[in-house]
Amino acid sequence: MTASQLLLRPLTEDDIPTIFSLTSDPEVARFMRFSTHESIQEAEDLYREYTSPGNYGYMICLKDDLTPVGVAALKKEENEEYTRSMSVYLYPRFWNRGYSTEVILHLKETAVREGIKCLKAYVVRDNTGSCRVLEKHRFSLEEVLHFPDLPSGLCIYTQQL
Repeated sequence: MTASQLLLRPLTEDDIPTIFSLTSDPEVARFMRFSTHESIQEAEDLYREYTSPGNYGYMICLKDDLTPVGVAALKKEENEEYTRSMSVYLYPRFWNRGYSTEVILHLKETAVREGIKCLKAYVVRDNTGSCRVLEKHRFSLEEVLHFPDLPSGLCIYTQQL
């Protein structure tokens, strides 16, 4: 593997405007489990969710100059103490550069260190790049859910650690 190009640091309240710039971008939000954010309050709520006890939220930055690249999180799954769902979203200008692979490796290391036994990822089926990255990292496609507002489906990937 090549040397790390990224720095993942814990989210702080100062990151809320950056979170909002990502989540309010329709190009980013079309691949997320939430609608395009229209207010900074929605980004504040997401920040609070990502940084609540038992969750791990990170700002993804370029290591050399600390340019924000995106956000990553491990979030508790309801009624599953040792399972976390992964969220990774990047600014479109950073797509297709291998950064998601590096972020997933970091999240897996965090999960193992924290005693998490299973990771889940929920991916819009149209997001073929993210599906490929998860499959490359040996995540298994467990189920595809269909919703009226998501006709292609929502893929649920899992990996036991």
